[in-house]
Formats: sequence, C-alpha cells, structure tokens
Amino acid sequence: MTVAHRAADYTIAILEETFRLLQLLLDYDAPMTLAEVTRSSGLSKNKAFRILYTLEKHQFVERNPEGAYRLGVRFLHFGQHVQDRLDMLTAARPTLDWLAAQTRESIFLGVRDGDEALCIDARQSPHPIRLYAKVGQRAPLYAGAVPKVLLAFMDDAERTSLLDRTEIRPLTPSTITERADLEQILREIRLRGVAVTADDMDEGVHSVAAPIRNADGKVTAAVSIAGPSERFDAGAIERYSRLAVEAARRISAEMGYREAGAARRIPRAAAEPAVRNGRWSTF
Repeated sequence: MTVAHRAADYTIAILEETFRLLQLLLDYDAPMTLAEVTRSSGLSKNKAFRILYTLEKHQFVERNPEGAYRLGVRFLHFGQHVQDRLDMLTAARPTLDWLAAQTRESIFLGVRDGDEALCIDARQSPHPIRLYAKVGQRAPLYAGAVPKVLLAFMDDAERTSLLDRTEIRPLTPSTITERADLEQILREIRLRGVAVTADDMDEGVHSVAAPIRNADGKVTAAVSIAGPSERFDAGAIERYSRLAVEAARRISAEMGYREAGAARRIPRAAAEPAVRNGRWSTF
C-alpha cells in the first residue's frame, strides 16, 4: 500500500491573507469600501481593517476622500525599481557578450540592493580555471570591485550612513578593514573611474569594475571583469580597465546617459600581490 505524504506548508497565514487583500484591490475596478473588502475576501471586518490599516501606514494602501481603499503609491516605487532592473538587463546584454568575447574572463553586472551588492547578470569564462559567475550572489559593499564602485559613487551622506552601520569584517587577510583606508580607496575610485581589487573578497582573485550611469547621471550599476590573479598581470589590468570603462560607457548610453566632453584617460592601476588558490566567487 502506498502512503501519500502531504507536502509541508511553510506559508504564514496572515501574509497569505494580506496578499489576498492586495490582489483583491488590484483586480477590482474601483476603490473598495471596508464592507466590500470584507465581503469579497471572506475575512472578518476586524481582521480586514487591521491588515488595511497596517498597509496604509506603510503606503501600500491609501484611502480616497470617501474612505474607500485602493493600492498606494509605494507600489510605484517597487514597480519602477523592478522596471529599472529589467531595462538594465536588456540594455546591458549585448555589451556583456562583447566584453566576455574581448576578455575571455568572467563578466559581472551588479547593482546595489540595500546594504549589499547583487549580481543581476553574468557571463562565464571559457577557461578551465575560471571565476564562477553566479547570478543572484551577494557581497558586502566594502569588498570586491563591483561593490566598491557602487559604494564609491553613492551620495556622500548616504555612504557615510551606510558605513556607520556596517561592521567591516575581514573576508580574507587582504580585506581592508580600516575605515580611513577604505575611504581613501573610494576617493581614488571616483577619481580614476575604475576599481581594481585583488584578494579582498577571495584569495587569488582579481577584479576590475567601472560605474554605469542612468539618464540622470546617477551611478546605478557596475560592470566587472574578474578571474584568477595569475592572468591579471599589469598589462592585463591596464587593458581590462579600459575595456570595463568602455563597456560601462556603452551600457550607460543605452540607459540614456550622455557624457559631456571627451573620455578621460584611465591611469595605470597598481595590482595588489596575488595570493593563489581559493574559492572563485568575487565580483
């Protein structure tokens, strides 16, 4: 006899009810009164009111002058955030392919997500020894080339606030943990327009990244070239710095950014000493 096992249900009941109310407001043609919400959802009047009150407090729901409920403006921010990422992926795809072909190293496209950097697209190196390119990986903003670019080009007040609340922990012996030293490197990244990191997130790994700007000129992403340190000698770093800047320029142009003046020369970037072996995840 076969015994059927019921799959475990890890959902949270109150969240399920909240999502049901939001879907109800989305599907309804007009703002809904509390009585209509209660009748359509099957929830008690008290529970429906408390959920709606909480959603209204956080601007996910709002009431019109007659007191009827509708979706709030907070969803506009969420929608724009998602749309920006979708636009970024579409705009960046041809350039990431081009950069991967030019370098034959792993390529990463990263954005800021809260207090972390998030990889939203990547290309895998064809080399047998390579950096593993994984979409969805996260990293602290104080280590790695893409994270440091994102941190360097944040507004001064926002960057200060983030560093104030961040515990800078050593990820490797080469991770910069002194805040004054980190801030000096961030200044150099802003001046140079490119970040070069070695061994600070993973030992034996180099990464080169450049900032991507949106139509308003704000840095919203970064693109990087990363791989084992043995392939990143001074000549390679110089070449990859220029390629990363060119890739960032192309993607920025696709996002609507128009650069004023001629392209700036990228100074030769000094690489840190290589440490071999380690896990390949830096971006």
